[in-house]
Amino acid sequence: MAMPAGNEGCPHVPEIPLPDSFRFDPDPEWARLREQQPITRVRTIAGSVVWLVTRYDDVRTVLTDPRFSRAGTVAPGAPRVAVSSPLPGTLPTTDPPAHTRLRGLVSGVFSRRRIEQRRGWIAGLAGDLVDRMVAAGAPGDLRAALALPLPIQVICELLGVPYDDRDRFRAWTELAYSLVPAQAEQVQGAMDALTGYLAGLVADGPGVGDDILTELAGDAGDDALSTDELVAFGMNLLVAGHETTANQLASFVATLLREPAHWDRLVAEPELIETAVEELLRHTRLSEVGQLRVATVDVPLAGVTVRAGDGVMAAIAAANRDPRAFDRPDEVVLDREPGRHLAFGIGPHFCLGAHLARVELQEALRALAARCPRLRLAVPAERLRWRHVLVSGVEELPVTW
Repeated sequence: MAMPAGNEGCPHVPEIPLPDSFRFDPDPEWARLREQQPITRVRTIAGSVVWLVTRYDDVRTVLTDPRFSRAGTVAPGAPRVAVSSPLPGTLPTTDPPAHTRLRGLVSGVFSRRRIEQRRGWIAGLAGDLVDRMVAAGAPGDLRAALALPLPIQVICELLGVPYDDRDRFRAWTELAYSLVPAQAEQVQGAMDALTGYLAGLVADGPGVGDDILTELAGDAGDDALSTDELVAFGMNLLVAGHETTANQLASFVATLLREPAHWDRLVAEPELIETAVEELLRHTRLSEVGQLRVATVDVPLAGVTVRAGDGVMAAIAAANRDPRAFDRPDEVVLDREPGRHLAFGIGPHFCLGAHLARVELQEALRALAARCPRLRLAVPAERLRWRHVLVSGVEELPVTW
C-alpha cells in the first residue's frame, strides 16, 4: 500500500479517535482541522496512516466518487480503521458491479413499503417497552429498558433469529466493534463465533416464516445469493441492525434531555418528531472515526493528490457540523429543513436499513413523548459515560419522569 503523500516533515500525525472523543461535544480539533487542514494524515488505532477529510463537500466526494473504493478496504495490505477486519464480498465491501448485484438481490426486503407495513408493530413494541419501564418505577435506565431491546427485537423478528439468543450475539457484537488493539484475538474469536452462528441458522434451510433469511434462502436461480453471501448479509444486518440504532436512540434522548427545552418542545409539538429525528441524526456522532475508502487511481482532493492505494477516511460527523453546509451547525434545531445530512452515507453505499432505523427512532420518541412527557435525566449530563467502541453511545441513560 502506498504511503499517503503530503504533510511531509510533519512531526506529529494525529491519532483517531482524537483525545477528547466519547463525550457529548466533539473534540475541538475536529473544527480546527475542518477550517485549517481539511485534508490531513492521521493514524488509526490499527496503526494505518490514512488521509482524513472533514468538510462536507469533500466527504460527499469520497463517498460517491467511484475512484474511492470500498472493495479496496479488504484487499491484502489495506489500511484498517478498527481492530476487526471487514468481511470481503459483502454489501459494505464491494464496488459495482458486484455491489450492484448484491444490492439488487436484497433491497426489496428493506423497501419503504415493506418497512411501513411493520410500523404499527414497531410502534406497539416501543409503547410496551416504555410502559414496562414506567411500571418498574423511576429512575430507570432508558438504554437498557428501550434503546437496546427495541432494535434487537425488531432485527430478530425480521431476520428470523431467536430472541433468546440476544445475549450471545450482543456480546459478540460489542467485541466486534472494539477499539482496543490488545483485544485483537478476542475480536477475531467473536467474529468467528458470530459467523458460525449465522451459518448454523442458514444451514437449517428455508423455514415457513416471513423473515428475511427465509425469504432470501428460498430464492432460486443462477443469480441468487450463495450460502456464504447469505451468511455475510445476515451477519451485517444482525450487527448493524441493532447496535447502531440502539446507540442512536440513547444518544438522541440524552441530547434532548441535556437541554430540557428541546424535549418539552417535542412533547408539545409531536408533529416535529420526524424532522427532529433527521436533525438528531445530523447532530449526534455515531462514530468518532469515519468511513474508509481506498483510492484506485491518483485523485486530486482538497488541494492535494491522493495516490492510488491511499486510504481516505470520510469523517461524516465532522461533515455534518460543517458551517458551509449547515446554519448554526453546533445547535440542535428541531425544525431544521431535513435532507442534507450524511448520517446514513450517500451514493451506492447509502445505508440499506435507513428507513427501518428512521421508523424505529420515530416510534420510540413518539412513545416516550406520549407516555413520559416530563422525562428528565436522573444524573447531570456531564456524568454520563460513553462507550469507547467503533459505534459509540452512552453506556447507560438514567432517567426519571
